[in-house]
Amino acid sequence: MPPSTLLLALAIAAVWLPALRLGRALTLPPALPLAAVAVAAGWLAGALDVRGALAAAVLAALAGGSRLLAAPWLRRLLAGAALALAFALGLHLVPGFSPVLLLDGLRLSPGAAPLRLAFHFDAGLAGLAIALGFCRRVRGPAEAVAVLRRAAPVALGTAALVLLLAWSAGLVRPDLKWPAFTAAWLLKMLLWTCVLEEAFFRGVIQERLAASGPIASRPALRALPVLAAALLFGLAHLPGGAAYAALATLAGAGYGWAYARTRRIEAAIAAHFVLNTAHFLGFSYPLLLGR
Repeated sequence: MPPSTLLLALAIAAVWLPALRLGRALTLPPALPLAAVAVAAGWLAGALDVRGALAAAVLAALAGGSRLLAAPWLRRLLAGAALALAFALGLHLVPGFSPVLLLDGLRLSPGAAPLRLAFHFDAGLAGLAIALGFCRRVRGPAEAVAVLRRAAPVALGTAALVLLLAWSAGLVRPDLKWPAFTAAWLLKMLLWTCVLEEAFFRGVIQERLAASGPIASRPALRALPVLAAALLFGLAHLPGGAAYAALATLAGAGYGWAYARTRRIEAAIAAHFVLNTAHFLGFSYPLLLGR
């Protein structure tokens, strides 16, 4: 795996490190200098060009301005622009990035579609920016343990239900395995896929809906943010087919429930990671052909 990809992985993981204190009122998240080094290494390695580096700089400026500027309306404007750019990066809509392809066309499971494993620099930057700047995170190891303990029943129940339904629908079948590239797959799934998708759907959409006045003041509506984020999550998976989108919606509801129980993004990330890892290691992956 290229050093630039590992550096970006370290930068994403550093979102959960305490901020460095540079002065009485000035702090610096360790993820930011690590991300800058990763961008420089990615540029040298060809993972992004000058357009990609410029997009990364603009994203950092917008996210930083949304946190530091005094005028509330300007902070909201910059925050919206940062989220829009991060969303575009996550969808690979911004030019200047090239995926780091580790494997392509591999038949991992009998009867399954071919597998492609690639690390996208733009998606990694998007997940880092949203998780760092816009999500409620744990504030230390003790809180992390409490959050994960509270999320564990929901995560395990969601994984069991979704995979059972997928098996019943003929989308997967049991297939225990531990391929040679498992570590790379787990790294990509946790720090790229789970961080980005949960930061956006649960940390931004669900959290903002839950905090809005009409919903926060009406207990009867508190399930609405979970359902709305889950439906959007399912729609994002519609290219995989209607059955796949329906299962993604159900999974999204489980991730949202884990988040609602804790109001910490780590709960949703853990629930997502548990289901996808169980799918990868225990069932045909990604999906059976002709389904």
